[in-house]
Amino acid sequence: MRRGTAAVAALALALTACTAEARQPVGPGAPPLLTIPSVDYYKKWVNGPNPAGDPAVFPITVWMQDPSGVENGEKLGRAFPKIGIDVGIGLWEDEWWHLRQEGLQETDWRVYVDGTRVDDVLADTAHARNYVGYLIADEPDMTKVYGDVFHPDMQPSAILKAADAVRAKDPTRPTYLNFSPWMGTPTGEVGYGHVEQSYEQDMRTYCSAADIASADYYAWTHPDRNHTVGAYSYGQVIDTMRKWCGPDKPLYGFVETGHPHDRGEIIQPDQLESAVWNTVLHGATGVNYFAHSFYTDGTGEYSSVLTRPEITARVAAVNARLKSLAPVLNAPNLPGVTALADNGTPVAVLHKQVGGERWVLAQTDGTKDDPRSRAARVALTVPVPSGTAVVVGEDRTVPIADGRIVDDFGPYQVHVYRF
Repeated sequence: MRRGTAAVAALALALTACTAEARQPVGPGAPPLLTIPSVDYYKKWVNGPNPAGDPAVFPITVWMQDPSGVENGEKLGRAFPKIGIDVGIGLWEDEWWHLRQEGLQETDWRVYVDGTRVDDVLADTAHARNYVGYLIADEPDMTKVYGDVFHPDMQPSAILKAADAVRAKDPTRPTYLNFSPWMGTPTGEVGYGHVEQSYEQDMRTYCSAADIASADYYAWTHPDRNHTVGAYSYGQVIDTMRKWCGPDKPLYGFVETGHPHDRGEIIQPDQLESAVWNTVLHGATGVNYFAHSFYTDGTGEYSSVLTRPEITARVAAVNARLKSLAPVLNAPNLPGVTALADNGTPVAVLHKQVGGERWVLAQTDGTKDDPRSRAARVALTVPVPSGTAVVVGEDRTVPIADGRIVDDFGPYQVHVYRF
């Protein structure tokens, strides 16, 4: 990975240099072109997470952490940036909020704060950079009916009204919402209750309240083994949300770092890495880690990304790789690349161009019938007849012959090619 880091960073300013192929129609039999929002989207918020629209920024966040909390002798607001987590989503809204705010100011971390705290944010001009946006709600699509109790303030129209009120008070920062499997999975309409308009329209209204959105579905660790278990479900969440949120809105992958249910499994490093990359290969433009863990005996912790050394190391490595590739990941997706595995395993592919170099990112994927993915020999068609591709981060090259790259993949393995 390190071999390609400097080259990628040097190309950041050339992000908008795309060839005419980006304007060509997708050919017969080719997969539909995956569209992602431009980083220019962020420029509208002068106090937001990326006001310059810098293509070298790939957002990496963590859910609901207390910057004044301590793990391994260090305050969390200092510990998270050391492993590449630059922003927190939410500060707990309770009587201890001001202590967490003090921890935020002391550590100089950055967060999305609760949407009820707009006045506090606007008053704290000395620390304006530490507040990058507002968390409007968590899982309103599920909590609108929770424990058989109906919560009208979680209905789509109510959430949109709350978000618009925050936007009116502070138009310099974006709104953020996280949703549940009701929005993020292909069968989300099953169990969705108290429909306000229709399921589809409710999902679109919810997403219109979010300037940036995510949805959680912990497929690797789900307690019901009859559910889909595999990294492909994380990318499927992004695919599903695109239907409701459109092509121009940043969607962040949501991946657990521990034991997110009171039953089920605890995620392992390889599973975590595969899930993160699956969201990216399906068009996620940022990543959020869910670090809370819960157990059947009632115990739990909220920063498992720091308390599990093997997870800490893997998260740091994954984050470093994502950041090194940020100008590539933020570049528009291009047509012209397809993938075929020798055993029928699906392959997720991105094709980019930054400056004068092409990039192809590929991951063996899964399906509902074969969710854990399989090793495969994959043929990638590329719009270059011959040459050599560098496999970034692997200290090797592969030939391009007859417009194809042929390479071996392990289950859910990611290869990044530059040529």
